Amino acid sequence: MTDTAQLREFLETITEFTPTAQASAITHEAGNTQGGEIIFPNPDTPKGLRPSWRITAHGITASGFTQMEMIQNWIRRANKLYRPEVEADGFISWHLPYGIPRNDAEEIGNACATA
Repeated sequence: MTDTAQLREFLETITEFTPTAQASAITHEAGNTQGGEIIFPNPDTPKGLRPSWRITAHGITASGFTQMEMIQNWIRRANKLYRPEVEADGFISWHLPYGIPRNDAEEIGNACATA
């Protein structure tokens, strides 16, 4: 079973990495966690409509048509499960304590009009 605190720490750490370093770190994790695996595409088979890369690490499985897509999908799934404050795009949204949602475009327009 995955240690939630350890996985959260890992996810917070790799957000600072470059995409190549993220791929290396997650691939390493997949090789070092129980039940982890990486499935590489067979170079002899033509690319089809199904993703050919697949990775499982910390009980989270993701796939993609390329290695980088697979890694980004794994990060999104892991964040969705273990760091719900992170949006699907990978950026943490900070919601200000306003009762009514703000329209930034309108406020910028109003500020420009009064200047």
